[in-house]
Amino acid sequence: MRNKNCVRPLRISYTMQCGRSLLLLLLGLFAFMFTNAQEVVNDHMFHGLPEAKNYSDFDSKGFLINQKRTFIVSAGMEYARVPHQLWRERLLQLKRGGFNCIEIYTIWNYHEPLEGKFEFDGDQNLDQFLALVKELGLYSIVRVGPYYCAEWDQGGYPTWLRFKPGLRVREDNAEFEKYVDRFFDRLLPIVIKHQITKGGSVILIQLENEHPKGWGTDMPNDYFKHLQSKSLAMGMEVPYFFSGLHHATDPAGNGKLDDPKRPNPWFSTEFWSVWYSQYGAKPTDAPLYDRRTWKIIAHGGNGYNFYMAHGGSNFGYTNNDEDAASYDYGAAVGQAGDLRPLYFTFKRAGYFARSFQEILENSTDASAAYQYLKKDTTLQISARKSDAGTLIFLDNPAEKQLIKTITVKGLPPFTINLLPGEIHPIVHQFKLNDKVELNWGLSRIFGVVKQQNTTTILVEANAGDPIYLNLITTLKAIVKSTVNSGDLKVSGKNVTLNTVFKPSEQSSFYLFKAGDQLIRIVVLDKAATDKTWITSETGKEAIITGVSYLGETKLSSLGFQAAASYPLAGAKDTQAMLYLEDGFKKMTVLPIEDLKIDSLLHLTPWENKDAAIFSSSTIHNGKWLASENPLQMGMDGNLTNSAWYRTKFNAPLAGKYTLQSEGGDRATVFVDGKLVTNWKIRSGELTLVLEKGMHNLAFITAHDGRDKLAAYLGPITEIDKKGLSGVTRIKKGGPFISTLDKWYFTAAVDSMAIKSGPPLLDTLKTARYKIGADAFGLKEGYGWFQTIIKAQPGLPSLIITFKSTDENATLFINGKKVLRHEGWNIPFEYKITDAAILAHPIELSVFIENVSNEGGIDQPVKINTMAGGTVLKVWNMKNGVDPEDTTASWKILAGIDSLNGPQWYRSTFNQQKIADRKLVWRVHPFGMGHGSVWINGHNLGRYPEKIGDVGMYIPEPWLKEGLNEIVIYDEDGKIPSKVKIMMETASSKITYNLQTEEIK
Repeated sequence: MRNKNCVRPLRISYTMQCGRSLLLLLLGLFAFMFTNAQEVVNDHMFHGLPEAKNYSDFDSKGFLINQKRTFIVSAGMEYARVPHQLWRERLLQLKRGGFNCIEIYTIWNYHEPLEGKFEFDGDQNLDQFLALVKELGLYSIVRVGPYYCAEWDQGGYPTWLRFKPGLRVREDNAEFEKYVDRFFDRLLPIVIKHQITKGGSVILIQLENEHPKGWGTDMPNDYFKHLQSKSLAMGMEVPYFFSGLHHATDPAGNGKLDDPKRPNPWFSTEFWSVWYSQYGAKPTDAPLYDRRTWKIIAHGGNGYNFYMAHGGSNFGYTNNDEDAASYDYGAAVGQAGDLRPLYFTFKRAGYFARSFQEILENSTDASAAYQYLKKDTTLQISARKSDAGTLIFLDNPAEKQLIKTITVKGLPPFTINLLPGEIHPIVHQFKLNDKVELNWGLSRIFGVVKQQNTTTILVEANAGDPIYLNLITTLKAIVKSTVNSGDLKVSGKNVTLNTVFKPSEQSSFYLFKAGDQLIRIVVLDKAATDKTWITSETGKEAIITGVSYLGETKLSSLGFQAAASYPLAGAKDTQAMLYLEDGFKKMTVLPIEDLKIDSLLHLTPWENKDAAIFSSSTIHNGKWLASENPLQMGMDGNLTNSAWYRTKFNAPLAGKYTLQSEGGDRATVFVDGKLVTNWKIRSGELTLVLEKGMHNLAFITAHDGRDKLAAYLGPITEIDKKGLSGVTRIKKGGPFISTLDKWYFTAAVDSMAIKSGPPLLDTLKTARYKIGADAFGLKEGYGWFQTIIKAQPGLPSLIITFKSTDENATLFINGKKVLRHEGWNIPFEYKITDAAILAHPIELSVFIENVSNEGGIDQPVKINTMAGGTVLKVWNMKNGVDPEDTTASWKILAGIDSLNGPQWYRSTFNQQKIADRKLVWRVHPFGMGHGSVWINGHNLGRYPEKIGDVGMYIPEPWLKEGLNEIVIYDEDGKIPSKVKIMMETASSKITYNLQTEEIK
């Protein structure tokens, strides 16, 4: 039975043709369906082997990493979507953003694109990536597949896998498991090597992904058991689980995360932070996901992974049919490395959760004890308590600001200003060290940093906010120094900070000492905490404030050094502060000279090379594969999105002909070397006007990405075929294919209704049904779908074709059962050859058994009346995109408005490095059709984008100082006269160095 919370993006991708508004509606629906995922899906984990107990373990209340309670703040990032030269930079950005873990997929077709040829070098060097994660002091969660989804080409399946006889994906199928095992034999040793038990970063492993039959510790069949036994045999020692945990756009849902039956922590492996249909930040993103994140923290969650924290790019042909080159995702760290408001929202939550992980990873619900703080029904209260202390959360779920004065027992009244949706934490009885306890922290704690014998409490407040912290010491406290000395009161072993925050250029700063322990309180406003960073890779914990972004740091006896930056279009950094255990230092940012920078890289005159030359039957260059019938794109090892097909046809008479073939997605059609039309292959047929005699037919086919096959189980050979495929016929006349569009629906009580046969079809009384509509209200159900096919007297045969039914379908012709089909999104057909039946109107009835979620007939049903025709035999095919092909020569492109068929273009541009600037450049393919762009031989991915004109990101390491080359392949032959390379100001940065001297 398909899991109710399994996303079904295949439905989405095919529905895209119905309009973007419908797509977005469906996305919202799926997000809603996932909101309360924790209530219905197995969310358990398997314990690791005994060898892992001291390294990666858990109990029902939290994670134990290296025997320490650890809140996992994980960032989703795919190394496959980032050039390896940028891995360290992106990982450091995520670490700076409060993350302590990275979650990745190990995508199969990225590492074995051609059968048996494994690629683990360069951008595919997983070993190097995981080593970098460890080097930066981060943990990792590795999702090894073999299925991934990820809006990636075929969900990660290699193309060659499609064509293995008898293979059924994600089932207990020996053929599938054989190839999975071979891949795992190369993949898992790398992952195993980097387990935390071996000194590496890997703390959790996920097998499979969003499998419709099993999540968590579910193992419904031998396929799951096979993945488990294989991974254990290969050396998997750390905890693991299947498919994922709590995938949703709001995984905390209604806030009921505690589950006495769950033996492990609550964790979300996919907290969808925005969506793949978005580029950049929207004003609503940060407050929306801020609330959803704090709900997890406030209600007993033990960690989360933002999918995606950094999206990246779909380079080459890795995109699926829902996206193109950009996989920005609207993420916290943008495609080009820019930091969005969401980044600082996530940093704030991450710093807090990790500061108080001793509470959060071992807590119980203590909400009842603090309901007295609630003065009305608007404010909501929750609390988490452990031996390490208590956290109380004040929640304003309303859409308007809430100003409340609360009175905690034994404390003076305290006024809190809560923004719409804001959740404010209060800290109680948290032990800072063996001599000082934070008894009450009513103000928002941004983070707590332990620096040997110094503990720094970072407090965030707005101008005019009250500040209240009460601390208890085991020894008499001594005030050391403050900016406003009267604000910090000491009474015996009781220390209280009670004041009103007044921001200034200098931080509000308080110090007191209890024995050998120094407590430092620094109060900052929101703008200042955005510019506050905690770093430990220097060997000592250090706090730096006043810096828009802190990069690499180095601390030695010679001083503190750091790389830093601020946005090119943003406010300049002017002064920074460094806080170490034994004091602080001011760091002045030297002024950076303002420069006027040209926002365009100027292109030399374009050259052109004719890629349509292969439409001529006299050109045989390249590797052509001969076959009786056309073969699906990819059967010849072609890894691009395009393929040529050629054949011949002798027309006995002049006139209109109709050609029928299977496949997808589109083709440019040539007759005798001349472009005649464009064809949507999925329509099934093509009209050609031919003269009498022999003709050479050529097709350059292309697609915009293969379906990710989410939730699909079974054979994949016939699913989402590309190019041309199968028996191809041509016949004079036509067209012969039409769509059955008048359908009627009658609900059935249960599955037994099929025994009585179809109900009487009364078109005046029976409810109309629209193909693609959900007939069952997102529930399990049964029903009859009926229509009338017009009489076809004299026709020898008629074929009824179904692209997909949801789910199982039984066909009846004139009340007689003729076919049983099982499964969703699997094409099938039925052929009628009885002349007596064809001579009269035909009643077609389909009994659908819907297992879960939406159900019905989800794709158009067509009839084909061609019946006969000439079978086109002897085909040849070849790769359609080869930048190295020399069949045609380059020529200057001048005075031409348009070209026929696919074309190559190239130009050059000069790019000079500018001191103290990191500039981001994008190719904007204005005026172009469909195609790909290369910069210095690197494939940026596909255009056009499906999220608007955002330009194609050029990774900085792929640019050379001086002369650079751009190459474009345009399938439609559009002229590149309007193409521009433009600077993206929002992502570009001013870089500078920070330095202090004489650090001891």
